[in-house]
Amino acid sequence: MTADRYSANMPSVGITSFMKLPIHEHFATLEADVGFLGIPYDAGNSWRPGTRFGPRDIRTNSVRYSTWGGANQQGYWDINQQKRFLDGVRMVDCGDVDIAYYDIDRNMTKITESVGAMIDRNVFPILVGGDHSITYPCIRAFERLGQLDIVQIDAHLDWVDAVEGIRYANGSPMRRAMEHDFVRNMAQIGIRDVRSREHEFRTAEAAGSRIFTRQQVRERGVPAILDNLPVLGNVYVSIDIDGFCPSIAPGTGSPTVDGLLYHEVRSLVQGLAQRGNVVGFDVVEVNPMVDVNGQTSLLASTLIIEFLGAIFDAKR
Repeated sequence: MTADRYSANMPSVGITSFMKLPIHEHFATLEADVGFLGIPYDAGNSWRPGTRFGPRDIRTNSVRYSTWGGANQQGYWDINQQKRFLDGVRMVDCGDVDIAYYDIDRNMTKITESVGAMIDRNVFPILVGGDHSITYPCIRAFERLGQLDIVQIDAHLDWVDAVEGIRYANGSPMRRAMEHDFVRNMAQIGIRDVRSREHEFRTAEAAGSRIFTRQQVRERGVPAILDNLPVLGNVYVSIDIDGFCPSIAPGTGSPTVDGLLYHEVRSLVQGLAQRGNVVGFDVVEVNPMVDVNGQTSLLASTLIIEFLGAIFDAKR
């Protein structure tokens, strides 16, 4: 895609990549600052399937952000901060992980290898699921960077040990991640589900996770939550879309009432970008099959852009 061929660059024209970015699916020759990688997997979901179509629908709704300020300008100008973000940051769409049916070991190996290949090329990975089980194999790839801190934004702790011997479902990624020696600190923000189990809460706390409920975010405010996080070094952020209130993000497999609002999550991720070296993040559990007019996919694509802008602004 060139400026000459698509000089108008309207959202309805051209191939649907994330934000209409150039497509580069060969990791061995990847040259970029940022890579968008879809992980269309939902075999770890215990209730409503459909998150395998999340990456595709997020791409579809992201194309409306392909015309920032005209075809010859890069990045975007934030009207709230009156500042330009992502100017000069090279971004590509790396396609999807080649998920095949329900071979858990194969698929998780493919996920880890794909994310690792991006890290080895010094490409910042944006990882889009898919259900929340994809977070664990993504995190495994970051072991090559040394110690890693994890911040999760979610309605659920995702601390289930196993269900009938199944240890790698969407209710387990945080527990699996904390079992690795290279994972240091963990914080879980927005937790609220009435299905939360006391023994999982106690076990997560005992393992060192700092847990902040949705009620605490409301009562204390985002700045206070950020001030009470552990010290962050290299940090991976996992954003489950059901951390948001279903009134603004209905397209998810496990909607949970009274969730976080967009401005709260935006403030959280902007604060995380200032407090740690964010080395990657995922957005999971977007389910277009139960969404309303693309509302959730649009929210997800907007959050990805604003979080990415904050990350690269902090790096500079």
